[in-house]
Amino acid sequence: MATYGQFCPVAKTAELLCERWMPLVLRELMCGSSRFSDIQRGVPLISPTLLAKRLRQLVSAGVAERAEGGGYRLTAAGWELYPLIEAMGVWGQRWVRSDYAPDELDPTFLMWDMRRMLRAGGLADTRTVIEFWIRDAPPRRTTYWLVVDQDIDLCLVDPGQQVDLRVNADLRALTEVWMGDRTMSEARADGSIEVIGPPVLSRRFPEWLGRHPVLGDIGRARG
Repeated sequence: MATYGQFCPVAKTAELLCERWMPLVLRELMCGSSRFSDIQRGVPLISPTLLAKRLRQLVSAGVAERAEGGGYRLTAAGWELYPLIEAMGVWGQRWVRSDYAPDELDPTFLMWDMRRMLRAGGLADTRTVIEFWIRDAPPRRTTYWLVVDQDIDLCLVDPGQQVDLRVNADLRALTEVWMGDRTMSEARADGSIEVIGPPVLSRRFPEWLGRHPVLGDIGRARG
């Protein structure tokens, strides 16, 4: 690993955290991903070889460790980095907020991010299957299912269960709603998001989905 050749603690921290992809790997671990495949799901452009290298670096630095039964988990040293990673997200949302260029929009990552941030309660008292159809997504990445029960599962293939609620959405619109750039009411009013299903579920869905619980309320900096 390249070093800055300084004893300064900022330099020593940067030697680990400023490696390419490292903050995103830490973000995934902090958001609850532990299995290799789940971590890669949240960082889809990293190669398996490089992800394995980054995880080895975190283990070697004492920031992560192998979990019983496989996978990875943060150590106390790793969790102490949480405020830094969160601050990066908050600062980025305020000062370098995405304009959602086509190469930044990813339906699978969006659905994965929603799945891990949403809470099972509040939508219905029984198992509920929500089908998302992303109108302008690439082929074979247009349809996703959230199965909401005691937990929330994201299915990339039809789970074979009755669909209770359908959400037809433009990818940009759904991303903007999730990240707090517009409201669900605005998106439904212009037709960029449709919610189809029983009235009780349709009414509850916007509040249940809400927006990103950490970044959705961060406003864009002015001036």
